[in-house]
Amino acid sequence: MSFNELREAPEGGADFAVTVTDDSLLPHAAPGSTVYLRRRTDLRDGDVGLFYARKGMVFRQFCRDSQGNVYLFAVNRAHREADLILSPEKAAEVICYGRLVTDRPIPLPDD
Repeated sequence: MSFNELREAPEGGADFAVTVTDDSLLPHAAPGSTVYLRRRTDLRDGDVGLFYARKGMVFRQFCRDSQGNVYLFAVNRAHREADLILSPEKAAEVICYGRLVTDRPIPLPDD
């Protein structure tokens, strides 16, 4: 994944742009496309973010349960084996660099 200087923010605002280098955001963003992210935002269930977790930088869909466990779902469900389930203690170690700016919400997985 490569980071791009943001010359013009899309409507809704963004702080930086990233070139998607793999199929992790399919069907919402294809490899080679540019996605826009916002820093310093509170994440809500269903938001897609760029996270640093266990295996490096990854796009994942965020969800937190009532006990404080955090679920980071692979957006491309062909990679559901890469979903991360983190206890509240482990979730505190995860860094979110930004939330994906989208024109419509991406539904949480139902599997």
